[in-house]
Amino acid sequence: MSDTEIAIVGCGPKGLYALDSLCEAARRSPQHCFTVHIFEPSAHPGAGPIYDPHQPEVLLMNFPAGLINAWTGGRGPSFLEWALRSPKPVDAGDYVPRAHVGRYLFWSFERVVAQAPSNVRLIRHKTRVDAVTRNGDRWHISPQNIPVDHVLITTGHQDGFRQSATETRDHIPSPFPIDRRLTQTAVPPNSTVRCKGFALTFIDTMLALTEGRGGVFTLSATGYTYTSSGQEPRRIAPFSRSGRPMRAKVEAALFTQPKDDAFWDERRAELSHILRAPNATFTHHIWPAFLSFSDQVLGNPSGTSADFFTHRTKTTFTADEIRQDLRIGYDIAMGRRAQDSAWALAEVWRRCYPQLINWISHREIAPDDALHFRQIAAEMERLAFGPPAQNIGKLITLEQGGIVSFDHMSGEAAADVTINATILPAGGAELAAPLDGLLRDEHLSIGTLGGVRVDKNAHAVTRDGIAKGLSIIGRATEGCVLGNDTLSRSLHDLPENWAAAVVQNARQSNALEPSV
Repeated sequence: MSDTEIAIVGCGPKGLYALDSLCEAARRSPQHCFTVHIFEPSAHPGAGPIYDPHQPEVLLMNFPAGLINAWTGGRGPSFLEWALRSPKPVDAGDYVPRAHVGRYLFWSFERVVAQAPSNVRLIRHKTRVDAVTRNGDRWHISPQNIPVDHVLITTGHQDGFRQSATETRDHIPSPFPIDRRLTQTAVPPNSTVRCKGFALTFIDTMLALTEGRGGVFTLSATGYTYTSSGQEPRRIAPFSRSGRPMRAKVEAALFTQPKDDAFWDERRAELSHILRAPNATFTHHIWPAFLSFSDQVLGNPSGTSADFFTHRTKTTFTADEIRQDLRIGYDIAMGRRAQDSAWALAEVWRRCYPQLINWISHREIAPDDALHFRQIAAEMERLAFGPPAQNIGKLITLEQGGIVSFDHMSGEAAADVTINATILPAGGAELAAPLDGLLRDEHLSIGTLGGVRVDKNAHAVTRDGIAKGLSIIGRATEGCVLGNDTLSRSLHDLPENWAAAVVQNARQSNALEPSV
């Protein structure tokens, strides 16, 4: 009975979850043997570059600590349980440094490896994969040209850290990794900086160039004060097409929900009824329900949320409007101000997101409906999945102190250095190796919502059917699968489904082998 050969290409969190799922599935099938090649160039599999344990501590999670758990079924410690051994206590509502979570993910990877069943042999390759090609009935992984029966690609942020982008003295193609890209040589103290982008990566860049250089934020009655280190840029000027900022996530300990769990149970039941209809569309059924739920949250007249959203999405914010929106969102998040329509709509989106994921994932919706969804989802990303409140408070403080400027949102400001603080959109629009080659060779297809198409077992869907032995999990599938940018193991079951399918395939293949 021959081993089933498997490659996992990219082993950040999604690769870790898949490896863990495979080990568990293989443990239940001890008569079959598996060799797993793990391709991950970073020194910390499980964490990968995004959760690098050595990145600056000022870079925070955008996901509360209490929701982080690399394990299913209580087989290992959640992040909170694991963090009990650290000298600094962690609360469930804390937004902890990404480096801290990276240490947990790397520890979890090492535990999976140490506890792998005897019928699973693991081989690590500390290298980047530049191509995956089909040769006969097997896949070949380059540059080593290793043949495998199954390949799972979990390469995450496909632009990575823009390794191949041109870097010049006055243009930085990505702020990551910060310890190499945002040095004082690259961005000198007292220099002027333009930042393309005004979302989470901009926040990271801003904090790295201020707090990360020794500046100190101190809590005050209305937010923060900032003590300069003298190593900061003189001006950091973000620019973006809309100028619309992200809203702060609430501080759970300071915030009172206007509705109880029973209210949300009723709304979710109503949404479930809508989603069961065979002719349901996002444009005509789901989104109107979300707008109605939002009005009900605050007891507003019908149409209030619709009017708010239409006005917001048609507005390019001025500097004063940015300041006002940031302050309103921050004060709501800190429990100092009554909730508004932006908060209510964001809360509906968050509360109903698991149902939306289940409905839209693996569904080819009509092109017009897909376009409408993508436009709305982009704005809801700003409202529902913004940074922790403390980071918005720090942004407000730096702008008030003149270090950050909102006066150049069109990008016209002259600057000593320009930093591309954007991340390419998730999905199939800008695929990098090895996915770009697989798309070119027609082993992949792109759906109406822009993601690489996969079935519920993560198998790649081509124009003609299934690409046997080829699977993708993560950001490249965004649209076909909704909500990939999460550490949650409960939102998606693709790792478990993929692993079960691999083991089932091994059973079937071995049953067909002639006996000696």
